[in-house]
Amino acid sequence: MSRNKNVVLITGSSRGIGREIAMELARQECRVIVHGSRESEKLRDAYEQVQAISVESICVVANLSDAEAIRSAFKTIQNHFGRLDVLVNNAATQNPTPFLDIKEEDWDFVQSVNLKAPFLCSQLAGRMMREQGGGKIVNISSVHAKDPKRNYAHYSSSKGGLETLTKAMAMELAAFNIQVNSLMVGAIATDMTPADRCENLFSAIPAGRIGTAEEIARLVSFIVSDKCDYLTGASITIDGGLTLGFCASRPDL
Repeated sequence: MSRNKNVVLITGSSRGIGREIAMELARQECRVIVHGSRESEKLRDAYEQVQAISVESICVVANLSDAEAIRSAFKTIQNHFGRLDVLVNNAATQNPTPFLDIKEEDWDFVQSVNLKAPFLCSQLAGRMMREQGGGKIVNISSVHAKDPKRNYAHYSSSKGGLETLTKAMAMELAAFNIQVNSLMVGAIATDMTPADRCENLFSAIPAGRIGTAEEIARLVSFIVSDKCDYLTGASITIDGGLTLGFCASRPDL
């Protein structure tokens, strides 16, 4: 599918990786839907930056732990564009807590944002894509889907579920020319996690550094382009080599 003028939704695009994906796809002449869970200065700033380079863009606000809010956001997209070519399920939450201390409500919240919301968004997007003849879905997952991180049982479990959901969706949606893939992302520098705060990780990463949000965005841009129409059901690890046996020797990772 040609990427030119595609309508793309990136959840959680007010900052970090999601924001860079939105910017990169805007540069590729996509019509970008910027999303945030609530009104904020960061969301307004991200939207203004995307607006400055996108051929057309809108901003939607939806609490991803609220199913009705998600459905309302998709109605807005349907009414404005009448289609959706690309969905990037990027938004996620985490709350580091020892396993024995995780509260039921915290478990439920992490699962609702990290796993249930991608399910609901993908189902709504998939129905639109089926009617228009195809589309692409990319789930932003984590290396901790396979290599759990201490104090992140709820987060790692949600990402493990997202990996399985990716494959299940890819298998069923291929018949409608919808490709579904995931990125298992390692340590990435963002405004929330500056590179200088992650120097203790460098020795555990063969590449000798943590990644950048721009690198994730460029990979997403390739996956959703027409150069990648045969790729579906794949889980692509982008971590500088972190998971090449290094996690086992670093219990703090």
